[in-house]
Amino acid sequence: MIKFDNKLELRYYFNDKSNYMDAMIKHRSEKEVLSLIRTLADMLDIKMTVYCESFAQQEGFREIWSVAGENSRLISVLLNLFMQVWTRPTLLVGGQPVVDRSVADEEKMQREIALLRTNLRKKSPGITVTRELVELLSASPRVCKCKSNFYEAVRGYPKVTKFTLRELNENNRSRSGSLEVKREQFDYYILRSDELPPVKDNKATIEIISPVLKDARYRWKGIYNKGGETIDFYMCDEDFKKDMFDEKIVFKSGMCIDCVLEIQRKMSELGEVVNISYTVETVIRTRFDKMEIITPQGKRHLRKLEAEKKQLTLDLFG
Repeated sequence: MIKFDNKLELRYYFNDKSNYMDAMIKHRSEKEVLSLIRTLADMLDIKMTVYCESFAQQEGFREIWSVAGENSRLISVLLNLFMQVWTRPTLLVGGQPVVDRSVADEEKMQREIALLRTNLRKKSPGITVTRELVELLSASPRVCKCKSNFYEAVRGYPKVTKFTLRELNENNRSRSGSLEVKREQFDYYILRSDELPPVKDNKATIEIISPVLKDARYRWKGIYNKGGETIDFYMCDEDFKKDMFDEKIVFKSGMCIDCVLEIQRKMSELGEVVNISYTVETVIRTRFDKMEIITPQGKRHLRKLEAEKKQLTLDLFG
């Protein structure tokens, strides 16, 4: 017989006194909850298994999941993190994201996760989940998509008036305060679109496989330095295209460009970030074998970056 020291209570409150719920909606929404718990456990390297438990039903619909693992304290930290992330809104009034997420935010989140994972592994005393980690995780595309799918499903079931989460001990007594989300707040979790803000790689390198000089509707093909993947991309540096058309720059097999690359992205149904298009805005330099040539527009771009860097230094120390 497994002893469950950690339990998670999910409770749906209804606008009537019934205790039954549409099974399709229940399972579709709770799949997202389980998916995020598993994702967080993998991030923190916590081994655990979630079980369903039978119990006397009360008004509304109360679900208790018993969580078994090698360390009760680590699971408690995991559930605490999950509850905070799950009940933190994704959007502001008007549908704008709470956080305009950047590449730097992703890197910062990975550092925070690594620090928490290390502390958990060392079993450091007084481990707490930082507010910054909760904010960073809450704004990550994978988490936002899970929450959006869940709250969109329960919003479509009119009898649900609110949803609560609570951690319980082995005797089904509360181990934490109850966190709740009311129906009128559901919209703050539901994404308006799967499109994500574009990101720019200011230090991209692309080995050109096949250029297209005459028709801007067609994309070029090349090998992108990050991951070595073959990509189709739009070339929007008209000066570079003209120089190649006029044969001032001669295309050769193995030719590379260092450039500013804009990447359009969206989320898949599973919350994975998918790159949907690539656009070269500025070609900074061309490279072939050991020969490098900085383009005139590349020089302007580098001078602009240097001026911005100096201005930032003056702002910081002025």
